[in-house]
Amino acid sequence: MHKLKIFTIALLILVISGCSLQSKKKTTPTIKMTTREALKPAEKTWTFTKGVSSKQTKRQGVADKLTESVISKTDELSSWTTSKGKFMSGSVNYKQVSFKKWQRDTQKNYTKSAQSKIHFMSITQVNAVLKKLGANFKITKLTDLIFLETKINGMTLPQGFVAHKKQLYALNIQYVDVDTDQTITLGRGQLFTATNGKKTGSQLSLSKLNGTWIAAATTTSANDTGKLMIKNGYIYQHRYNSFERSAIQDLNSYSLISLNQNQTYALQKANASNAGYQLTRKSVASGDSLGYLYLFINQNKLVRIGQGEVTSYSKTSTLIAANDLPQDDITIFNQMDQKNPGEAASTITVDASAPLVGMSSSIKYLTDGEAGQITSSQAIDFENGKVTVTN
Repeated sequence: MHKLKIFTIALLILVISGCSLQSKKKTTPTIKMTTREALKPAEKTWTFTKGVSSKQTKRQGVADKLTESVISKTDELSSWTTSKGKFMSGSVNYKQVSFKKWQRDTQKNYTKSAQSKIHFMSITQVNAVLKKLGANFKITKLTDLIFLETKINGMTLPQGFVAHKKQLYALNIQYVDVDTDQTITLGRGQLFTATNGKKTGSQLSLSKLNGTWIAAATTTSANDTGKLMIKNGYIYQHRYNSFERSAIQDLNSYSLISLNQNQTYALQKANASNAGYQLTRKSVASGDSLGYLYLFINQNKLVRIGQGEVTSYSKTSTLIAANDLPQDDITIFNQMDQKNPGEAASTITVDASAPLVGMSSSIKYLTDGEAGQITSSQAIDFENGKVTVTN
Protein backbone atom coordinates (compact mmCIF):
# COMPACT_ATOMS: atom_id res chain seq x y z
CA MET A 1 0.00 0.00 0.00
CA HIS A 2 2.86 2.38 0.88
CA LYS A 3 4.57 1.63 -2.46
CA LEU A 4 1.33 2.31 -4.31
CA LYS A 5 1.05 5.73 -2.67
CA ILE A 6 4.63 6.61 -3.63
CA PHE A 7 3.99 5.48 -7.21
CA THR A 8 0.77 7.55 -7.39
CA ILE A 9 2.51 10.69 -6.10
CA ALA A 10 5.40 10.22 -8.56
CA LEU A 11 2.94 9.80 -11.43
CA LEU A 12 1.11 12.97 -10.44
CA ILE A 13 4.40 14.92 -10.38
CA LEU A 14 5.26 13.66 -13.86
CA VAL A 15 1.83 14.61 -15.22
CA ILE A 16 1.98 18.09 -13.64
CA SER A 17 5.53 18.61 -14.94
CA GLY A 18 4.47 17.53 -18.41
CA CYS A 19 1.49 19.90 -18.42
CA SER A 20 3.74 22.70 -17.22
CA LEU A 21 6.22 22.09 -20.06
CA GLN A 22 3.42 22.01 -22.62
CA SER A 23 2.01 25.23 -21.20
CA LYS A 24 5.39 26.93 -21.52
CA LYS A 25 5.71 25.81 -25.12
CA LYS A 26 2.29 27.22 -25.96
CA THR A 27 2.95 30.60 -24.35
CA THR A 28 6.29 31.18 -26.10
CA PRO A 29 5.41 33.24 -29.19
CA THR A 30 7.30 32.69 -32.42
CA ILE A 31 8.55 35.56 -34.60
CA LYS A 32 5.65 34.97 -36.99
CA MET A 33 3.12 35.01 -34.13
CA THR A 34 4.53 38.30 -32.81
CA THR A 35 4.31 39.81 -36.29
CA ARG A 36 0.72 38.66 -36.77
CA GLU A 37 -0.25 40.15 -33.40
CA ALA A 38 1.28 43.52 -34.32
CA LEU A 39 -0.52 43.54 -37.69
CA LYS A 40 -3.90 42.39 -36.32
CA PRO A 41 -5.62 45.80 -35.72
CA ALA A 42 -8.18 46.98 -38.27
CA GLU A 43 -6.09 50.05 -39.13
CA LYS A 44 -2.53 50.97 -38.28
CA THR A 45 -0.19 53.54 -39.82
CA TRP A 46 3.56 53.00 -39.74
CA THR A 47 5.80 55.97 -40.52
CA PHE A 48 9.46 55.88 -41.50
CA THR A 49 11.77 56.44 -38.53
CA LYS A 50 15.27 55.52 -39.71
CA GLY A 51 17.13 53.50 -42.29
CA VAL A 52 20.32 51.46 -42.51
CA SER A 53 22.65 51.15 -45.50
CA SER A 54 26.08 49.77 -46.38
CA LYS A 55 28.52 49.95 -49.24
CA GLN A 56 28.70 47.44 -52.08
CA THR A 57 31.55 46.94 -54.54
CA LYS A 58 32.26 44.59 -57.42
CA ARG A 59 35.29 43.05 -55.71
CA GLN A 60 34.27 42.89 -52.06
CA GLY A 61 30.51 42.56 -52.41
CA VAL A 62 28.24 43.80 -49.62
CA ALA A 63 30.14 45.43 -46.75
CA ASP A 64 29.43 44.45 -43.13
CA LYS A 65 29.70 48.02 -41.84
CA LEU A 66 26.24 49.55 -41.46
CA THR A 67 25.42 53.26 -41.54
CA GLU A 68 22.28 54.62 -39.89
CA SER A 69 20.28 57.58 -41.15
CA VAL A 70 17.67 59.39 -39.05
CA ILE A 71 15.02 61.78 -40.32
CA SER A 72 12.86 64.60 -39.00
CA LYS A 73 9.26 63.74 -38.10
CA THR A 74 7.98 66.72 -40.07
CA ASP A 75 9.38 65.49 -43.38
CA GLU A 76 7.00 63.93 -45.90
CA LEU A 77 8.09 60.32 -45.73
CA SER A 78 7.03 56.98 -47.04
CA SER A 79 4.69 55.05 -44.80
CA TRP A 80 2.80 51.78 -44.58
CA THR A 81 -0.80 51.12 -43.63
CA THR A 82 -1.80 47.68 -42.38
CA SER A 83 -5.29 46.35 -41.88
CA LYS A 84 -5.80 42.89 -40.36
CA GLY A 85 -2.52 41.66 -41.82
CA LYS A 86 -2.93 43.33 -45.22
CA PHE A 87 -0.32 45.83 -46.40
CA MET A 88 -0.93 49.06 -48.30
CA SER A 89 1.48 51.82 -49.33
CA GLY A 90 -0.06 54.86 -50.95
CA SER A 91 -2.77 53.50 -53.21
CA VAL A 92 -1.01 50.17 -53.86
CA ASN A 93 -2.26 46.97 -52.22
CA TYR A 94 -0.01 44.00 -51.49
CA LYS A 95 -0.60 40.35 -50.71
CA GLN A 96 1.51 38.05 -48.54
CA VAL A 97 3.23 35.17 -50.33
CA SER A 98 5.42 32.30 -49.19
CA PHE A 99 9.19 32.66 -49.27
CA LYS A 100 9.41 30.03 -52.04
CA LYS A 101 6.90 31.84 -54.23
CA TRP A 102 8.64 35.15 -53.54
CA GLN A 103 11.99 33.65 -54.60
CA ARG A 104 10.48 32.18 -57.75
CA ASP A 105 8.65 35.38 -58.71
CA THR A 106 11.72 37.50 -57.98
CA GLN A 107 13.64 35.51 -60.58
CA LYS A 108 10.91 36.23 -63.14
CA ASN A 109 11.59 39.96 -62.86
CA TYR A 110 15.02 39.47 -64.43
CA THR A 111 16.29 38.13 -67.72
CA LYS A 112 17.93 34.68 -67.67
CA SER A 113 21.40 36.20 -68.06
CA ALA A 114 20.82 38.47 -65.04
CA GLN A 115 19.28 35.82 -62.77
CA SER A 116 22.69 34.46 -61.80
CA LYS A 117 23.57 37.91 -60.37
CA ILE A 118 20.67 37.88 -57.89
CA HIS A 119 21.59 37.05 -54.28
CA PHE A 120 19.82 36.90 -50.94
CA MET A 121 21.11 38.15 -47.60
CA SER A 122 22.25 35.61 -45.03
CA ILE A 123 20.60 35.22 -41.62
CA THR A 124 23.66 36.84 -40.04
CA GLN A 125 23.39 39.87 -42.34
CA VAL A 126 19.67 40.27 -41.64
CA ASN A 127 20.16 40.04 -37.86
CA ALA A 128 22.94 42.64 -38.03
CA VAL A 129 20.50 45.06 -39.67
CA LEU A 130 17.81 44.27 -37.09
CA LYS A 131 20.27 45.00 -34.30
CA LYS A 132 21.33 48.28 -35.92
CA LEU A 133 17.67 49.30 -36.18
CA GLY A 134 17.24 48.66 -32.45
CA ALA A 135 15.50 45.27 -32.46
CA ASN A 136 16.04 43.05 -29.40
CA PHE A 137 15.30 39.80 -31.25
CA LYS A 138 16.82 37.71 -34.02
CA ILE A 139 15.39 35.61 -36.80
CA THR A 140 16.56 32.02 -37.26
CA LYS A 141 15.40 31.56 -40.86
CA LEU A 142 14.22 33.76 -43.72
CA THR A 143 10.76 32.20 -43.50
CA ASP A 144 10.35 34.06 -40.20
CA LEU A 145 9.75 37.13 -42.39
CA ILE A 146 6.70 38.20 -44.37
CA PHE A 147 7.15 38.62 -48.11
CA LEU A 148 4.93 40.77 -50.33
CA GLU A 149 3.80 41.07 -53.94
CA THR A 150 1.52 43.64 -55.52
CA LYS A 151 -2.04 42.34 -55.70
CA ILE A 152 -2.61 43.35 -59.31
CA ASN A 153 0.50 42.29 -61.24
CA GLY A 154 2.45 40.19 -58.72
CA MET A 155 5.57 42.40 -58.63
CA THR A 156 7.73 41.40 -55.68
CA LEU A 157 9.21 43.75 -53.11
CA PRO A 158 12.92 43.20 -52.34
CA GLN A 159 12.22 43.36 -48.59
CA GLY A 160 11.06 40.91 -45.99
CA PHE A 161 9.00 42.27 -43.10
CA VAL A 162 8.83 41.52 -39.41
CA ALA A 163 6.90 43.42 -36.74
CA HIS A 164 7.08 43.66 -32.97
CA LYS A 165 4.54 45.76 -31.06
CA LYS A 166 5.01 49.33 -32.38
CA GLN A 167 7.92 48.59 -34.73
CA LEU A 168 7.76 47.36 -38.31
CA TYR A 169 11.08 46.33 -39.89
CA ALA A 170 11.50 46.24 -43.68
CA LEU A 171 14.69 44.27 -44.35
CA ASN A 172 16.29 44.22 -47.79
CA ILE A 173 16.78 40.55 -48.62
CA GLN A 174 17.49 40.68 -52.33
CA TYR A 175 20.49 42.37 -53.95
CA VAL A 176 22.24 42.23 -57.33
CA ASP A 177 25.95 42.08 -58.19
CA VAL A 178 27.59 45.40 -59.03
CA ASP A 179 28.75 45.46 -62.67
CA THR A 180 31.11 48.44 -62.48
CA ASP A 181 34.08 49.24 -60.27
CA GLN A 182 32.11 52.10 -58.71
CA THR A 183 31.13 51.79 -55.04
CA ILE A 184 27.38 52.08 -54.46
CA THR A 185 25.25 52.62 -51.37
CA LEU A 186 22.94 49.69 -50.76
CA GLY A 187 19.79 50.09 -48.67
CA ARG A 188 19.76 47.32 -46.04
CA GLY A 189 16.63 48.02 -44.04
CA GLN A 190 14.13 50.51 -42.65
CA LEU A 191 12.33 50.96 -39.36
CA PHE A 192 8.71 52.17 -39.36
CA THR A 193 7.01 53.15 -36.12
CA ALA A 194 3.32 52.99 -35.30
CA THR A 195 2.63 56.07 -33.24
CA ASN A 196 -0.83 56.04 -31.72
CA GLY A 197 -1.00 59.80 -32.09
CA LYS A 198 -3.55 62.10 -30.53
CA LYS A 199 -7.04 60.83 -31.17
CA THR A 200 -9.28 63.06 -33.26
CA GLY A 201 -12.97 63.64 -32.78
CA SER A 202 -15.42 61.21 -34.29
CA GLN A 203 -19.20 61.39 -34.69
CA LEU A 204 -18.99 65.19 -34.88
CA SER A 205 -22.07 66.95 -36.15
CA LEU A 206 -21.14 69.32 -39.00
CA SER A 207 -23.73 71.85 -37.83
CA LYS A 208 -21.98 72.10 -34.45
CA LEU A 209 -18.77 73.20 -36.17
CA ASN A 210 -20.38 76.38 -37.54
CA GLY A 211 -18.75 79.61 -36.43
CA THR A 212 -15.53 81.63 -36.39
CA TRP A 213 -12.25 79.85 -35.68
CA ILE A 214 -9.04 81.66 -34.73
CA ALA A 215 -5.40 80.51 -34.65
CA ALA A 216 -3.90 82.58 -31.87
CA ALA A 217 -0.30 81.72 -32.80
CA THR A 218 -0.61 82.71 -36.47
CA THR A 219 1.20 85.78 -37.77
CA THR A 220 -1.52 87.17 -40.01
CA SER A 221 -0.77 87.89 -43.64
CA ALA A 222 -2.67 88.27 -46.90
CA ASN A 223 -2.13 84.56 -47.50
CA ASP A 224 -2.89 83.40 -43.95
CA THR A 225 -5.24 85.51 -41.85
CA GLY A 226 -5.34 83.00 -38.99
CA LYS A 227 -9.13 82.98 -39.25
CA LEU A 228 -11.49 80.31 -40.60
CA MET A 229 -15.23 80.65 -41.13
CA ILE A 230 -17.20 77.40 -41.03
CA LYS A 231 -20.74 77.19 -42.34
CA ASN A 232 -22.86 74.12 -43.11
CA GLY A 233 -20.06 71.69 -43.94
CA TYR A 234 -17.62 74.09 -45.60
CA ILE A 235 -14.50 75.96 -44.51
CA TYR A 236 -14.19 79.49 -45.90
CA GLN A 237 -11.04 81.55 -45.64
CA HIS A 238 -9.84 84.83 -47.10
CA ARG A 239 -6.63 84.83 -49.14
CA TYR A 240 -5.48 88.02 -50.88
CA ASN A 241 -8.63 89.30 -52.65
CA SER A 242 -10.40 85.92 -52.78
CA PHE A 243 -12.57 83.70 -50.66
CA GLU A 244 -11.57 80.03 -50.82
CA ARG A 245 -13.95 77.21 -49.95
CA SER A 246 -13.25 73.58 -49.07
CA ALA A 247 -15.55 70.73 -48.07
CA ILE A 248 -15.43 69.26 -44.57
CA GLN A 249 -15.45 65.48 -44.95
CA ASP A 250 -16.83 62.96 -42.50
CA LEU A 251 -14.58 60.06 -43.46
CA ASN A 252 -16.94 57.57 -41.85
CA SER A 253 -19.00 57.78 -45.05
CA TYR A 254 -16.15 56.03 -46.92
CA SER A 255 -15.20 52.37 -46.68
CA LEU A 256 -11.84 51.56 -45.14
CA ILE A 257 -10.72 49.83 -48.36
CA SER A 258 -11.54 52.84 -50.56
CA LEU A 259 -9.71 55.19 -48.18
CA ASN A 260 -6.59 53.06 -47.96
CA GLN A 261 -6.49 52.78 -51.76
CA ASN A 262 -6.72 56.56 -52.09
CA GLN A 263 -3.30 58.14 -52.67
CA THR A 264 -4.39 61.63 -51.57
CA TYR A 265 -5.78 60.31 -48.30
CA ALA A 266 -2.69 58.12 -47.73
CA LEU A 267 -0.41 61.16 -48.03
CA GLN A 268 -2.45 63.21 -45.60
CA LYS A 269 -2.66 60.27 -43.22
CA ALA A 270 1.16 60.04 -43.20
CA ASN A 271 1.41 63.82 -42.66
CA ALA A 272 -0.94 63.56 -39.68
CA SER A 273 0.98 60.64 -38.20
CA ASN A 274 4.32 62.44 -38.62
CA ALA A 275 2.83 65.35 -36.67
CA GLY A 276 1.59 63.05 -33.90
CA TYR A 277 -2.09 62.85 -34.87
CA GLN A 278 -4.39 60.16 -36.23
CA LEU A 279 -6.31 60.58 -39.46
CA THR A 280 -8.66 57.62 -39.63
CA ARG A 281 -12.02 56.61 -41.01
CA LYS A 282 -13.54 58.05 -37.82
CA SER A 283 -12.08 61.52 -38.45
CA VAL A 284 -13.80 64.70 -39.59
CA ALA A 285 -11.35 66.81 -41.60
CA SER A 286 -10.75 69.10 -44.56
CA GLY A 287 -7.94 70.49 -46.71
CA ASP A 288 -7.08 73.46 -48.89
CA SER A 289 -5.27 74.51 -52.06
CA LEU A 290 -1.93 74.83 -50.24
CA GLY A 291 -1.95 71.19 -49.15
CA TYR A 292 -2.84 71.81 -45.52
CA LEU A 293 -4.83 69.25 -43.53
CA TYR A 294 -7.49 70.59 -41.15
CA LEU A 295 -8.23 67.94 -38.54
CA PHE A 296 -11.05 68.42 -36.03
CA ILE A 297 -10.19 67.31 -32.50
CA ASN A 298 -13.65 68.18 -31.17
CA GLN A 299 -16.38 70.71 -31.96
CA ASN A 300 -14.30 73.56 -30.50
CA LYS A 301 -10.75 72.70 -31.56
CA LEU A 302 -8.98 71.78 -34.78
CA VAL A 303 -5.36 71.54 -35.90
CA ARG A 304 -3.88 72.56 -39.24
CA ILE A 305 -1.03 70.28 -40.34
CA GLY A 306 1.37 71.04 -43.17
CA GLN A 307 4.66 72.60 -44.26
CA GLY A 308 6.37 71.17 -41.20
CA GLU A 309 4.10 72.91 -38.69
CA VAL A 310 1.04 72.21 -36.55
CA THR A 311 -1.25 75.19 -35.90
CA SER A 312 -4.11 75.04 -33.41
CA TYR A 313 -7.45 76.78 -34.02
CA SER A 314 -10.19 77.39 -31.47
CA LYS A 315 -13.81 78.28 -32.14
CA THR A 316 -14.31 81.73 -30.66
CA SER A 317 -17.92 82.21 -31.70
CA THR A 318 -20.80 80.24 -33.17
CA LEU A 319 -21.52 83.29 -35.35
CA ILE A 320 -19.73 84.70 -38.39
CA ALA A 321 -19.41 88.47 -38.75
CA ALA A 322 -20.83 89.84 -42.02
CA ASN A 323 -17.57 91.61 -42.83
CA ASP A 324 -15.66 88.31 -42.39
CA LEU A 325 -17.93 86.36 -44.74
CA PRO A 326 -20.88 88.17 -46.34
CA GLN A 327 -24.04 86.12 -46.83
CA ASP A 328 -24.00 87.21 -50.49
CA ASP A 329 -20.76 85.27 -51.05
CA ILE A 330 -22.24 82.12 -49.52
CA THR A 331 -25.25 82.54 -51.84
CA ILE A 332 -22.93 82.93 -54.85
CA PHE A 333 -21.05 79.74 -53.95
CA ASN A 334 -24.30 77.79 -53.59
CA GLN A 335 -25.92 79.10 -56.76
CA MET A 336 -22.81 78.49 -58.86
CA ASP A 337 -22.80 74.87 -57.63
CA GLN A 338 -26.38 74.55 -58.88
CA LYS A 339 -25.58 76.14 -62.25
CA ASN A 340 -22.62 73.78 -62.81
CA PRO A 341 -23.71 70.18 -62.04
CA GLY A 342 -20.76 67.91 -61.30
CA GLU A 343 -18.55 70.87 -60.33
CA ALA A 344 -18.08 73.02 -57.24
CA ALA A 345 -17.35 76.71 -56.82
CA SER A 346 -13.98 76.85 -55.05
CA THR A 347 -13.06 80.57 -55.12
CA ILE A 348 -14.64 84.00 -55.48
CA THR A 349 -12.29 86.80 -56.48
CA VAL A 350 -13.49 90.38 -56.11
CA ASP A 351 -11.68 93.30 -57.70
CA ALA A 352 -12.67 96.50 -59.50
CA SER A 353 -14.50 94.54 -62.16
CA ALA A 354 -17.23 91.90 -61.79
CA PRO A 355 -16.76 89.05 -59.29
CA LEU A 356 -14.93 86.06 -60.80
CA VAL A 357 -15.86 82.56 -59.62
CA GLY A 358 -13.36 79.73 -59.96
CA MET A 359 -14.98 76.37 -60.67
CA SER A 360 -13.32 73.06 -59.79
CA SER A 361 -14.18 69.42 -60.33
CA SER A 362 -14.08 68.92 -56.55
CA ILE A 363 -13.36 70.66 -53.27
CA LYS A 364 -12.94 67.40 -51.33
CA TYR A 365 -9.23 67.85 -50.64
CA LEU A 366 -8.79 64.68 -48.56
CA THR A 367 -9.82 62.19 -51.24
CA ASP A 368 -9.47 63.96 -54.59
CA GLY A 369 -6.05 64.84 -56.00
CA GLU A 370 -7.70 67.28 -58.45
CA ALA A 371 -9.56 69.19 -55.71
CA GLY A 372 -9.32 72.96 -55.95
CA GLN A 373 -7.77 73.05 -59.41
CA ILE A 374 -9.58 75.74 -61.40
CA THR A 375 -11.26 74.23 -64.45
CA SER A 376 -12.98 77.49 -65.49
CA SER A 377 -13.32 81.09 -64.31
CA GLN A 378 -16.76 82.63 -64.71
CA ALA A 379 -17.52 86.35 -64.39
CA ILE A 380 -20.89 87.02 -62.78
CA ASP A 381 -23.43 89.69 -61.89
CA PHE A 382 -25.17 89.43 -58.55
CA GLU A 383 -28.37 91.38 -58.04
CA ASN A 384 -31.41 90.81 -55.83
CA GLY A 385 -29.95 87.58 -54.50
CA LYS A 386 -29.53 85.98 -57.94
CA VAL A 387 -26.39 85.08 -59.88
CA THR A 388 -26.12 85.76 -63.62
CA VAL A 389 -23.09 84.44 -65.49
CA THR A 390 -21.81 87.12 -67.88
CA ASN A 391 -19.24 85.10 -69.81
